[in-house]
Amino acid sequence: MRLRWAGLVLSIASTTVAGAGTASSSPSPAPTCPTANGPAVVAMVSVPGRPGFLLPKGNGLWVAVAAPHASGRGAVARVDARSGRLERVLRLPVDPYQLAVGFGSLWVTGQTNDPRYRGVLRIDPRSGRVVRVIRGPRALGSKLATTSRAVWVGGADIYPKGHSERAGVRFVYEIDPRRNAVVRRVRLPRQATVISLVGAGSSLWSVGWWGVVKLSASGRVLFRHPIDGSGWSLALTPGVVWVAQPWFGTRPVRRQDSPARRLLRIPVAAPSRESVVELMDQPGGVSAAAGVVWVGGNGQLERLSATKLPPTPTSVRLKLIPNYHVAVQGGVWVSERYTNRVSKVC
Repeated sequence: MRLRWAGLVLSIASTTVAGAGTASSSPSPAPTCPTANGPAVVAMVSVPGRPGFLLPKGNGLWVAVAAPHASGRGAVARVDARSGRLERVLRLPVDPYQLAVGFGSLWVTGQTNDPRYRGVLRIDPRSGRVVRVIRGPRALGSKLATTSRAVWVGGADIYPKGHSERAGVRFVYEIDPRRNAVVRRVRLPRQATVISLVGAGSSLWSVGWWGVVKLSASGRVLFRHPIDGSGWSLALTPGVVWVAQPWFGTRPVRRQDSPARRLLRIPVAAPSRESVVELMDQPGGVSAAAGVVWVGGNGQLERLSATKLPPTPTSVRLKLIPNYHVAVQGGVWVSERYTNRVSKVC
């Protein structure tokens, strides 16, 4: 089943990828957050293509840049999040979808017609060289996360006709970065699927249809909370997991025909009793940092305090249309939907 992201969001070879290197750009003044006059765009950075998935790491922001044509060759850009300067562009042999950073490498999933690059790509973050392509015993999907011990990837949403219970998205796979190989397959409990992954220390969080799950480094279930439909993404604040829910549903059919506009606040400590935050728009992504939770969907942004009860979302009105977003200290970075640009809002 193909998941409709549009409109909601927010063989082992060593190859040198042409076009890797640094990129020059006029640095913007260091952004200051929060602004005195409410939400505002405090930094804009042009990138060489349509931006997608965003990943902050240290003082940098990694940006997945879509391929300009159906050639399957995109890029990853690195932005200095302090100055707003475009530092580096790495050309890739795939059209990148998700990114993860860890173990001295950049990990990338994406689409390609070249069978040599079907899998999880391990990339040298300075040169853009493809260090390794990791494949699994079954087809690997696009969802990625790193923990302190491993890289995890969700299974692909493929299954024998008429047997959705055997779909690959019911599994997550552990990649050992020392061996550059898949070393473990874990089936998610109670028919849960994987749509988003988040690493937290040595543990892995997963959310999708029917539930949010926390796994130990060995794949043991540490926490599970059922969802009456799908969770599209998750964010963590102290003691709480936040889940963006764009669809209601009834097991076992994963059908996207009953829209929801909900953000779930789920305490991790038992008893785990969720509270529902009604949103103005159907959500796609949720992220959190510095006590602020940001929710995106249908080209809109909403924000709320992670500590205020009951949580009350506030619409963030701006002269840009966000696609993906990621929260950082003092604000949020967004990929703009119709321009080759990422912007910081606070």
